[in-house]
Amino acid sequence: MAKSSEIVMQKHRVKYKDGLDSQEKARYEGKLQLIDDEDPYEMTASMFSEDVKLLPKVTYPDIVNYLVFSPSPYTSDDLKSYKGLEAYNQFVCGWVRDKATQVINNKCLVKATVLHSQRMSEKPLQPWFIAEKEGRILAAHSALLFVVDATFQLRESKTVTEEKSYWLLPTSVKGVSYKQVRDIDFTSAKTMKKKLDAKLKSGDTTPTICKQKVNNIPDPTVDELSLLFKSLSEINSKPAILSLIPEYQEIYVPQPMKENFPTILTEMRDDSALELNYVDLLKECKNQFREISVTEEQAKAVENSTREQSNSELWYRFRAGRMTASKMKSACCTDPTLPAQSFIKSVCYPESYKFSSNVTDWGCQHEKFARDIFTDKLRKEHENLKVEEVGFFINPNVPFIGASPDGIVTCDCCGQAVVEIKCPFCKKHDSLENASDDKNFYLKKDNDGNLKLNTKHMYYYQVQTQLGVCQMESGYFVVWTEKDLHIEQIVFNNELWKEICDKSKHLFITAILPELIGKFYSRLPNRQPLKPVVNNNLCEKESKSKDNEEELWCFCAQVESGKMIYCDNEECPIQWFHYTCLGISCAPRGKWYCPDCRKLSKFRTKRGKKK
Repeated sequence: MAKSSEIVMQKHRVKYKDGLDSQEKARYEGKLQLIDDEDPYEMTASMFSEDVKLLPKVTYPDIVNYLVFSPSPYTSDDLKSYKGLEAYNQFVCGWVRDKATQVINNKCLVKATVLHSQRMSEKPLQPWFIAEKEGRILAAHSALLFVVDATFQLRESKTVTEEKSYWLLPTSVKGVSYKQVRDIDFTSAKTMKKKLDAKLKSGDTTPTICKQKVNNIPDPTVDELSLLFKSLSEINSKPAILSLIPEYQEIYVPQPMKENFPTILTEMRDDSALELNYVDLLKECKNQFREISVTEEQAKAVENSTREQSNSELWYRFRAGRMTASKMKSACCTDPTLPAQSFIKSVCYPESYKFSSNVTDWGCQHEKFARDIFTDKLRKEHENLKVEEVGFFINPNVPFIGASPDGIVTCDCCGQAVVEIKCPFCKKHDSLENASDDKNFYLKKDNDGNLKLNTKHMYYYQVQTQLGVCQMESGYFVVWTEKDLHIEQIVFNNELWKEICDKSKHLFITAILPELIGKFYSRLPNRQPLKPVVNNNLCEKESKSKDNEEELWCFCAQVESGKMIYCDNEECPIQWFHYTCLGISCAPRGKWYCPDCRKLSKFRTKRGKKK
């Protein structure tokens, strides 16, 4: 009977492989080559061992390196987002069970069973991963990785009895039964994770049995409940319980959404574009660019709804994919033929690139104080002056550019002006006179000895972009330290604004849109890693020998025509590319790799090292 069951299981698992399309099947078979072409779905349970000593030494850094730097073509952006932690939630909630290991070709093949948290009756999933014994992950499913990480931590530790404390691992869920509300464990996955991490780190390896304390509390009277509901209705919030009480329900009736928002740029993703080559994708991007528009009404709705700025989810959503003021200097200086992938991804996924440090914390903590001092100083010279905090501005004339000033100054005598405030952490105890002696500081003395913002600095580009987007003629650049305050009025530079619009438009079409629409820089290269490049073969090609006249080149698979450029990767399968197909007009500086080759890790590393 067992043998018959195994045969049926093998047939079912073979169908999984055969049911893949040609590209997916090729990728799947590429992973199997790591383990001598053995298919985990064709292997029987008897071929695996539950001995935890066979598990690879997978740790959290190994998981991060794999998920962030080697994502699948279709989920790379998801892996970098907060939802990527759902895999850990599956582990701590006990949905992952029956892990087992098989060592093949000095590599560890680990598989397990994962239950559906919302559909317990459905057949469980059977993920697997391949890793080296020392922990480097070669191919994986993330939920299973966290199980092995925790198991490895316990394997390396011992209890007071010198036995491994595997009982600390979350208990595998066998099934979900109906219970009364009071008997249900509502502990969140986040809290479970904290408790598990604390146990793993603290060395608390003594099993304990939690006993729930039962309190004999009498039921409330009608008068007591009425008083409670009345008190809740008088606070400045909307407690959910009042939505169930008839006399308080009116304020909970949802209002129709009045805001007329423009399209979120990250929603431009097109699954049919995920397999397009760069040239075809670029054509699609140019077509889609013509469809991007923002009305005056939509721009006002965005600004009004994002005034909490970094504390607003909408602020990140409308920034995503747009060239923002704080990044405009980088956008204008980036070589459009070799755009930095880190820049592209920070534009497309700003929420994934946010961070906190002493520098940012200092600026956030003192910005309001600096604004108040600035307001007090200007109020003496202007009529009815006020400084308002604002949200994210989009200029309908250039809907791919956005800006978030630190405020807008309004007065009866001068109209409106933007405000940008800086509180430099590295100069917080210095006077600005002394700070200007630092060659890297953005304030410099002019011929008259007055401190001025360096017009080559990124902050100058930031203010000019804010003026252009907000359509204002002047703005204030404010620098505050504990010893000094600098207030400088910046006049709109129309010539620089034109340069900003032209360069950012070109970069938006050729670099940002390919990522937004086709995930071009997130998806993995569509061929195997190549050998190291030995020589720099960068050169321009006006014409080649007649012997090669009929050969086809470039993504477009056409014969040579006009200017062409050679990929510096000697094993690039295409080699020669048309300037027109790449959207470039002149030769790039230094080594040049085609859009496909530049995604390979070895070339990204080399460019990083050169810097």
